[in-house]
Amino acid sequence: MPDDDFDYPLMSRALILGDKETVARKTREGLDRSMEPKELIFRGLIPGMDVVGEKFRRNEYYVPQVLLSARAMYAGLDLLKPLITARAKAD
Repeated sequence: MPDDDFDYPLMSRALILGDKETVARKTREGLDRSMEPKELIFRGLIPGMDVVGEKFRRNEYYVPQVLLSARAMYAGLDLLKPLITARAKAD
């Protein structure tokens, strides 16, 4: 299924806010739609962490907010890691 209508910005916003439940839900939704794990990472998770890094650099976020966002990112990555590992072994 094409990912043109997948809400990557929602996934990124959830990560920025440290909302691990929404990040996990959007990750599962993407996987249910047979989306590539790397697309979910590069278009959803990484852009969110880029914003978190910029907010930290500008002293808008502090270590606790960064940790919450990192935990949200791992909520998605933990679902994607087995698929990425399996594909790497198959290649």
